[in-house]
Amino acid sequence: MIAGTHWIDNAVTSWVRFVIRFPKTIIAVFVALTAVNVWYARGHLGINTDTADMISPELSWRRDFIAYREGFPARDRNIVIVVDADTADAAASFAADLATVLRREPERFHSVFSAGEGEFFERNGLLYLSPAELEDLGDRLAAAQPLLGLLSDRFNGAGVVSVVGVTLDGADGASRDTAELDALYAELARTLEVAAAGERRALAWRELVMGTQSGSTRALVLVQPTLDFDRVRPARDAIDEIRAIAAELKTAQSAAVRVRLTGTIALEDEELASVASGATWTGLSSLALVVLVLWWALRSPVEIAVSLVTLLAGLVGTTAFAALAVGHLNLLSVAFAVLYLGLGADFVLHLFLRFRELRALGRDISAALVETARGVGTSLLIAAATTAVGFYAFIPTPFDGVSELGLIAGTGVLISLAYSVTLLPALVTVIPARFDAKPAAVFPPPPAWLRRPRYVIPIAAILAFVSLLALPRVRFDGDPIHLRDPEAESVQALRDLAAESAAPLYDLVALADDRATADRWVRDVAALREVRRVVTIDSLVPQDQDAKQLVLEDIALVMGPNLGALTEQAPDAAALAAALENLRAALTARSSRTFTEQALFEALTALRDNLGADDGRRAERLRALDADLTAGLGRALRRLAAGLEAQPFERDDLPTELTTRYVNARGQELVEIAPTENVADPDAAARFVASVRTVVPNATGLPVVYEEAAATVVRSFQLAFAYAFAMVIVLLFLFLRRVGDVVLVLLPIVFASAVTAAATVWLGIPFNFANIITLPLLVGIGVDNGIHLVHRMRTEPPEHGDPLATSTSRAVVACALTTIASFGTLAFAPHLGMASMGQILTLGMTITLLTTLLLLPAMLRARIGA
Repeated sequence: MIAGTHWIDNAVTSWVRFVIRFPKTIIAVFVALTAVNVWYARGHLGINTDTADMISPELSWRRDFIAYREGFPARDRNIVIVVDADTADAAASFAADLATVLRREPERFHSVFSAGEGEFFERNGLLYLSPAELEDLGDRLAAAQPLLGLLSDRFNGAGVVSVVGVTLDGADGASRDTAELDALYAELARTLEVAAAGERRALAWRELVMGTQSGSTRALVLVQPTLDFDRVRPARDAIDEIRAIAAELKTAQSAAVRVRLTGTIALEDEELASVASGATWTGLSSLALVVLVLWWALRSPVEIAVSLVTLLAGLVGTTAFAALAVGHLNLLSVAFAVLYLGLGADFVLHLFLRFRELRALGRDISAALVETARGVGTSLLIAAATTAVGFYAFIPTPFDGVSELGLIAGTGVLISLAYSVTLLPALVTVIPARFDAKPAAVFPPPPAWLRRPRYVIPIAAILAFVSLLALPRVRFDGDPIHLRDPEAESVQALRDLAAESAAPLYDLVALADDRATADRWVRDVAALREVRRVVTIDSLVPQDQDAKQLVLEDIALVMGPNLGALTEQAPDAAALAAALENLRAALTARSSRTFTEQALFEALTALRDNLGADDGRRAERLRALDADLTAGLGRALRRLAAGLEAQPFERDDLPTELTTRYVNARGQELVEIAPTENVADPDAAARFVASVRTVVPNATGLPVVYEEAAATVVRSFQLAFAYAFAMVIVLLFLFLRRVGDVVLVLLPIVFASAVTAAATVWLGIPFNFANIITLPLLVGIGVDNGIHLVHRMRTEPPEHGDPLATSTSRAVVACALTTIASFGTLAFAPHLGMASMGQILTLGMTITLLTTLLLLPAMLRARIGA
């Protein structure tokens, strides 16, 4: 018996004696307790999927981010709708239509914003061009005026093609504007090529009219939806509705449009979907694998049934505790069930395997239960305490998501022990079955040379040295995007935006208390090479407006009052077919063709060859082409005509929905800072953040959040590891009372932890927000093996002196296998963070088991001189 622990042996033994005296009463109490636990958990345990709440709000960088979110609530938790089309006009038009429909549901979508969209920008958009760009626009419109005049009287598909033919007739003159005509020919060729393939593409009139200043073929709509954090996927209804509206709009438009959702809400929704789908799968898989290991270890249906009843009742009790102590599960604590099954099985295995050993020696069931409690009760209690400590070490850290997991899972370990030493013996006592009196199956021992200290210890020393050399290269990946499915729509859309430095999520923001401060920041930040653009409310007011207005007046005078007036004619399939053939004939007759003329000729030829002979189908395709050739020109000219009448304006004249995104009710002004580099790259993000914060220390945004969160989490787990290790040492001294025994228990787990950390380097698996919990857990869990073997060798050493030939070692192996099997299911979870957690836990537990089977016995033999 271990000195100082006899009271534990006596207490556990007395408790088991009490249980087997009143087994039916105990079972009845547990049945009632389980029913109450189920009722309470169902009514009081919610789901908090707000990942922003997973780190303490008391940290300074969190306060900065919270101040930004509260100061500009319309910018908080947005879905970014990414609209891609073949043309800028198609993208902008679709985005505007989508924003209009979404605004009709203000209760579901609080804020809908699309940059450059709306009547204000239609009227004043040309003032945002530079004087040189306006001069170029004027020249382009003056050159196009004769062609627009021809179209004004015959505006349909045939008219457009005929006008292109007119340009060919006069294209040999010296006054030909080659660049403008080449752009027209190339654009028409692209539309005809698509039509020849049986698909549709609208002619990019806006690009042709406005030139290169027309904008990107991508448009963004920022939407703030209503969220329900009591649901696993708070934004699911809003996202489904956005997709439904977008699909309906796409069917009504001729342009090919691609709509993708990204932003914090869409990213979290896809992540939560993978977690939710994986939680059920991993839970059931974990249970199935635990059953398989129990069958391998026990080979008794009755004992397996008792084990499962005990485990599941304890799981229900732990769930009720989570409802009482925390009230919700988060993205990490939802994994507590898998952890519970893997760890809870340890207790029932140790109890049943010792019980089987004693039954094989001739003890009756009651005596075997009492002696089992006396033999393993102390080691189980120590193991439960150290495992719980491994989890409780997370509680003092500022990483609230893991702190909650630590509280739930740590207490779950203690609940599991209580159920194992109470419900299990009660069930064994009352079940009318003859429990097997044969010892459990013995696993094959390691080769003889691997059981000799003179071989094992030097090999372990070399491996430890190599591992220590690798530890400086252990890496932490602080980008939570890397925990998500790289093929997910939201991730791919975000990467596309980041590659163009056009991802709003990756911008930094800063709150200035007044306009003067904002102006100073703009001046200093704009000078940084890591900064591409700085936007404030003042930067949305164009410069040199008076001079630009004079240019616009000149353009309006040249173009006349009827710029936007086009007399639209009904589509005429026959006329369009004739015009296309005439244009092809004109190109055929040319002695030589430019590159764009040749492309146009080839597109016309392909279209003629692919239109088909069926008159009905042919006419339908020609009518569709007619619409594609004319779509957008009228809108582009009307917007241009309205823009030519723009008047100078000040910041107070900006639309309210825009000003509230940059100036709040307290008078704070927002400074928005976009990066030069692709900050999806961690090194680029670090440079961007460090550079901006030299000017604006309180700058915030996701790049800051990711960087600071990573630093916070690393510090948290350094503390957790230190707390776990220190508390395990204290517990071991309290229970074992011998320095030699404490060292024997600790050295293998220190060795296993170092090798596990080094293995992440060798295997290229970085630590991240999810899997970094593994090392503190390995300290609490892995030390259990040493406790059981050392305790057995101290209290009941086998006559042959081999610790691997005992029921304790069999229980250690079986327990390790259940833990590995349970944690291993996480390695196949669809959520990459959960998968990486499962991979490292499985790796660590495997290394710990090998250490227990090889290094610890070798150390025990070396100690006794065997």
